[in-house]
Amino acid sequence: MRRLLLSVAAICLLALAAVALARRPPLEPGDDIIIKGGSMSIQCGTNHGKDCFSHTAGTYTYTHKKSSAHITQVTVTDSTGASLYSGSFDPAAQPTIAVTFK
Repeated sequence: MRRLLLSVAAICLLALAAVALARRPPLEPGDDIIIKGGSMSIQCGTNHGKDCFSHTAGTYTYTHKKSSAHITQVTVTDSTGASLYSGSFDPAAQPTIAVTFK
């Protein structure tokens, strides 16, 4: 009886985890900002428009024109499109990404 109860509890937990993963909201297409290596090009997603960054005069800082937006997902892919890293972030604890370009 103990094994049966433990098995049912394990199945319920796995089902709950599967439902949580299935209900995760998908990323909207066109919201990505893509930073490409090599010649270091930055590509704005179609939902951002062609002119999505503004420059702060006298600094090396470029910011998104939509100041209320936050990073919620970072995905790193290689040149074939294979995912090397993917992670989601809470808007309250934003990541910092350092890219070394020589």
